[in-house]
Amino acid sequence: MIQDLPVAYTEVDTAGIFRVVNDAACRLHKMSAEQIIGRTIWEFLPNTEAARSRTDFFHAMESGEDPPVVRRSLFSANGEFCTHELHRRMLRDSDGTAIGMCIASFDVSEAEALHQQTRRAQLWLGSVVDAIPQAVIATDALGFVRFVNPSAEQMIGWSARELIGQQIEKGLPILRSSSASLKPLSFRNALDEVWNGDVELVKRDRQTLSVWLSASPIIDKETGSTNGVVIVLPSARATASSR
Repeated sequence: MIQDLPVAYTEVDTAGIFRVVNDAACRLHKMSAEQIIGRTIWEFLPNTEAARSRTDFFHAMESGEDPPVVRRSLFSANGEFCTHELHRRMLRDSDGTAIGMCIASFDVSEAEALHQQTRRAQLWLGSVVDAIPQAVIATDALGFVRFVNPSAEQMIGWSARELIGQQIEKGLPILRSSSASLKPLSFRNALDEVWNGDVELVKRDRQTLSVWLSASPIIDKETGSTNGVVIVLPSARATASSR
């Protein structure tokens, strides 16, 4: 039955040496069972992961507890690395003593590559917005602050850590607002249309600040739904006395 499993299945002893290998595992490593059995699991990991994996393995053997699911880079005989999710369970004798480990491997290379690509894109976008000299604050559709760039921190005195997760009205109180459209500023209304105008807001130190503010809805290009509001404070025009 093990040989018929559609996923790579292996069993190792307490020293981490392969003792059982199914056909799917052989196809994964592009090696025969005879070429794999007798070798340690760390021979199939990159050097950067082998030491940590070895430590984790022997810690699990010592504790006797089933280890958590992990992701490892496994390589085949032709030197190609693929990211695999390893589901592991202890093998025990009749007394319940751990005598090895069985491992089911699932290839998640495509999902991991997409995750890394998305993460790099997010980091790049975050770096771009951080570099913008204007103050930028973004909220979700419910008005909770999700992003604050360094220029905004410097302008209003609140750190990103203090503002993120707060309602925008509480984190950025507006005393007055005026625009050419004669519509008052409302961050909920900004979910539907762009608002530009002068505002007087309260900074962290309780000083008031008169600035030009732009608030625009954040639209998902694929679904057309509104995901939040981005607020830009281009420049401070004057700083009034404290409230």
